[in-house]
Amino acid sequence: MRSLAQQKLLTHDVGSRSRGGSKLEIHTSRRPGFWLSLFFDAALAIAAHLAAYWLRFYGDRLDAFLPSAWATLPYVVVSQIAGLALFGAYTRRSRLNWLFRLVGGVFAGTLAASLVIMLTIGFQGISRAAFLADALLLSIATIGWRGIWLLRARALGRAWPGAYGRGGTDDLVDRATEMTTISAVLRSLYSYRELLKNLVIKDIKLKYRGSVFGFLWSLANPLLMMIVYTIAFTYILRVRSEGFVFSLMIALLSWTFFANSAAMSTGAIVDNSGLLKSVLFPRAILPMGTVLFNLAQYLLTVSVFLPLMMLWYRVPPAAPMLLFPVFLSLQVIFTIGVALILATAIAFFRDVRHLLEVALAVMFWTTPIVYDLHQVPERLQLFILLSPVSPFVVAYQQIFYVHASPAPTVWLMASAHAFGAFFVGALLFLAFEDGFTEQL
Repeated sequence: MRSLAQQKLLTHDVGSRSRGGSKLEIHTSRRPGFWLSLFFDAALAIAAHLAAYWLRFYGDRLDAFLPSAWATLPYVVVSQIAGLALFGAYTRRSRLNWLFRLVGGVFAGTLAASLVIMLTIGFQGISRAAFLADALLLSIATIGWRGIWLLRARALGRAWPGAYGRGGTDDLVDRATEMTTISAVLRSLYSYRELLKNLVIKDIKLKYRGSVFGFLWSLANPLLMMIVYTIAFTYILRVRSEGFVFSLMIALLSWTFFANSAAMSTGAIVDNSGLLKSVLFPRAILPMGTVLFNLAQYLLTVSVFLPLMMLWYRVPPAAPMLLFPVFLSLQVIFTIGVALILATAIAFFRDVRHLLEVALAVMFWTTPIVYDLHQVPERLQLFILLSPVSPFVVAYQQIFYVHASPAPTVWLMASAHAFGAFFVGALLFLAFEDGFTEQL
């Protein structure tokens, strides 16, 4: 234990540093300035607008619509920057209300630009769907670069020398500060990999404890669904498309992995209050454990059913199938990000669990599971592809059913969904992690 003199010295030293310039002040001073923020946002707004048109009219049609993209670019960029300014995106405020101000400003600016364009030059030859994609891409981009900047400033603030004083007090270490950036959390998760593995194994054992058939019950559900859908679509709805049920099952198994992970993540924090209050460990392990638990079940199910379905529907192996691990990795990253968002949100708002049930029901039908993306009217395909799970489902269908590498738009949307969700989820989780125990 420390002597009284050392404790007084520590208190005096921290206090003097607080009066001369605290870590909070240093952290605040490292926030991006107004002109730098304006420059980044304007550059990203230009890139997002052009990328949205590329997503909407990928291929030969893009050349025909590029003139309208350049014509509307000034309206959209100016309106989006004005919307961000009106929503206070360039003011210095605490916590993460800037997330909502950024998204609100971008969408309000995009809507205002749409109204101005409609009243001035009209929408002839202009894509309305591209405007929605533009707003979504810009929201992710503005949140992303600010998040990177703030996390870097936070890491530099934690590394500020002499934070604990002088005179023999430098050996005080606050272990909580070691898990305040994404890179630090990733390193901590690797250090606690045995705990993560044991949590996943525990959940698997608990699910099948006392069961005679064990994991076979997880195979029974997909098998029953395959039989039911085969009868329903082949003999009742008269869908004669060869291998349709094969494509349906691939999409359905992927959707089940995501939906179960999202539902279980809502209890990752609130249902483990005793553990959170008694032991110090990376809290992100809990929602990540639920995702990995469902991933283990998904992989076991796919390893059994995928070869059987390929034999049953006479689907030969093809080179594009080697891309399956790539898109599965992107989906896992995306699902972990969603799990972090939900675990954080429900710690403060219990109604999120009920809202999730409604959201999953809507998302199921906005994901091309029981229908093919090409059956959707061409002007609405981008809206469907913007649905969170859609790019992964479409990728699996193209890899296994069409035997083709996914289109660049699918690659882009899958990557944007994965890394956007993960970054936002990690940022939210880190920002509110300290308040979890107060809400439980």
